[in-house]
Amino acid sequence: MNEQRQQAYFNLIQNLLNCRSHDEVRKILAANQNLLDASLVQKMLERASHLLKQRELDQANRLMNIAGQQLGVYSKLSSTAPEKEYLDFLEQVLKVTADSRDNVQVVYQILVANIKKFDNISAKVFRAWAQNKLTQAEPDESNFIASDINDLSTLIRELLLGDKASHIEIAIAGYKIVISIFTRTAFPLKWAMIQNNLGIAFSQRIQGDRVENQEYAIKAFTSSLEIITCSKFPQEWAKTLSNLGNAYLYRVKGNRSENIECVIKAYTKVLEVITHSQFPQQWAVTQNNLGNAYLERQGKDREENIENAIIAYTAALKVYTRFEFPQQWAITQNNLGNAYLDRIQEDREEDIKNAIATFSVVLEVFSRTDFPELWAMTQNNLGNAYRQRIQGHIKGNFEKAIEFCTNALEVFTCTSFPHNHVLTLCNIGILYQEAQQLTKAYATFNSAIRIVESLRGEIISDDESKCKQAEEWNKLYRRMVEVCWQLNKITEAIEYVERSKTRNLVEQILERDSKTIFPPEVFTQLEKYRDEIAVGQYKIQNGKAENPKVLAQHLQQLRKQRNELQNQYLPVGYGFKFDSFQDSVDEHTAIIEWYILNDKILAFIVTKTTEVTVWQS
Repeated sequence: MNEQRQQAYFNLIQNLLNCRSHDEVRKILAANQNLLDASLVQKMLERASHLLKQRELDQANRLMNIAGQQLGVYSKLSSTAPEKEYLDFLEQVLKVTADSRDNVQVVYQILVANIKKFDNISAKVFRAWAQNKLTQAEPDESNFIASDINDLSTLIRELLLGDKASHIEIAIAGYKIVISIFTRTAFPLKWAMIQNNLGIAFSQRIQGDRVENQEYAIKAFTSSLEIITCSKFPQEWAKTLSNLGNAYLYRVKGNRSENIECVIKAYTKVLEVITHSQFPQQWAVTQNNLGNAYLERQGKDREENIENAIIAYTAALKVYTRFEFPQQWAITQNNLGNAYLDRIQEDREEDIKNAIATFSVVLEVFSRTDFPELWAMTQNNLGNAYRQRIQGHIKGNFEKAIEFCTNALEVFTCTSFPHNHVLTLCNIGILYQEAQQLTKAYATFNSAIRIVESLRGEIISDDESKCKQAEEWNKLYRRMVEVCWQLNKITEAIEYVERSKTRNLVEQILERDSKTIFPPEVFTQLEKYRDEIAVGQYKIQNGKAENPKVLAQHLQQLRKQRNELQNQYLPVGYGFKFDSFQDSVDEHTAIIEWYILNDKILAFIVTKTTEVTVWQS
């Protein structure tokens, strides 16, 4: 670079520092288009670093903000820039991270300004770059570089824009690299903090096996708590223990009751440190979470658990006022409404009345425009409340319940929220069944089951455990069998019994034996389908898809391809046909098919020649 251009860079940077408004900055940049290149950005960052060392924080921050917001880093690179240029980009961002430890917002702004460029960097590229960076570093520099990579990984994980799934993979790659530098023996506290970061990342992970992600998170948080103790680091201990409680709340493995006990124990301990007076917002979060755990807790003290949930939600609302924290207030009110619905009291109607009033006021905050998913969830809750209502006209309550559940389907569509769509259809089907509109109930349950069987074992929503979903699906099949029986569709009832058992069997086999049933290349391809479907569904649900309709169609095609591939090696499909089954029965044989409904047991007695006989308990 010749001296004349270097001087031109220097003069331009000085002029930018003298600007008093964003308009002046834009005018100066517009007048110096010939100087806007990667070398200028490099000089700006070098000057900003020098200003930081001189404690000229305002000017340093101003210059880095200009680099990040106005120019971006390498703003003239195309989205198909070669890998080397992306690596240079990472070098620049890492340097800013090192120079901006007191103002991470500067780094965040640069990442946001270059989000499309950053989304082209894979976890594999980031991992190789970070590893190479640490390998080439001098021994006295490697710790500083590792610390900066750790900080950068956290900023990437917290990005709200761009490809969230990819960002989490990059963060995990970064944490795993730096934890090899900050070992437990040499740097116990740093190691523990990185373990906590890993736990958060795996809790939020979209790709990979959801069950294993949660197990990794629990392991990481538990490891962190071996170093971060209550006596030495009370606040960090409370945060990490709260994270562990959250992980157990959504855990799929293990005994569900034992997991909930771990959750309640964790949150109760957290509240010994996080007090209302010192940390009101954290205290309110923990109270709300504790309420959720009590509400899910089963056992002989169910009534006491619901009362404890109501106490916890009410406590949280002391902090979460409607005017200061409207969204958190509405979420907690929604939870409180569900607690009223579950309450076991003599004055049942009063609790239902309170639930309806609570859900109704929540909708004043959760509008369909601003909070579509939460609006739909509340509509569903209102439908459930009116279904249970005792007072009022039966037909009026039924119509209200149908209306609210149907409203929810406007947001919970089959493509955007398939699991919520199925659950809402199930609620509508139950309403029709209880109103003895059995033909409509049959059609609604049939639509829901078709979607369940296409989804198979997918876990899309981070807000539901696989255990709870399995029970919801079982309830759906039980309802369908009962409706078929009530409509005297006996052979269809048997077919749905078999389909229900098939679904449970296939999911259990897949969970236990996937790696042995499928050849390695097929297992890898199924994992790719799983990840691509999960990432695509996340984009649709969170408004990040460029063309949601096209993406939804693509996901349906991926599900079809996944199911066809899976069926080649595990041919236990949903195609059971009663006629073929009956033809295979020996003339001297009778087969009894048992099935447990919600309040009775059915026994289907099948012979080769006679009509099916149904016995009920």
